Amino acid sequence: MGLRGPKPKHPALKAMGLRAVDGAQPGRLRRGLPTCPPELAGEAAIEWASVSAALHDAGTLSVCDRGILAAYCLAVQDLLAARAEIERAGRWQESPQTTSKGDVVGVKIKEHPAVKMVERASARIQRLGAALGLSPESRARQEAATPPALPKGNAVVAIREQVASLRAGQGRC
Repeated sequence: MGLRGPKPKHPALKAMGLRAVDGAQPGRLRRGLPTCPPELAGEAAIEWASVSAALHDAGTLSVCDRGILAAYCLAVQDLLAARAEIERAGRWQESPQTTSKGDVVGVKIKEHPAVKMVERASARIQRLGAALGLSPESRARQEAATPPALPKGNAVVAIREQVASLRAGQGRC
């Protein structure tokens, strides 16, 4: 059976009870653009610039997302490097097939190790991208986790507020 509902919030984040900073709600992390780690270079730095700007514009990036975003960018760099190696050397490799005495009896064709690297990097990209909200499914989950704003003058909201104020004032309703 598939996943149901939004991912639960980590208990440590619930317990932190962060204060409201820069317009953030209590219990939420401060949104912002983290600084790019100096270790990222080449394709990883290009990916950082692209993805961090898009996530920041969408309002889903927090300053503490630096590590997961860096890991995502490094996975993209690994994928591109492995693909370049496959393009250069080919998907298949020939290796001599020998007897127990060391005599060559034929050639064995096997898959290039970079193919496994592509698979692992793709899996990391998928996993980390979903955590960052870069897949359609994770974006749908994030949107579903955010309750829609109710219009002003809604009778149901007014009744809820009355009940809440009665409960707060009298201890029961």
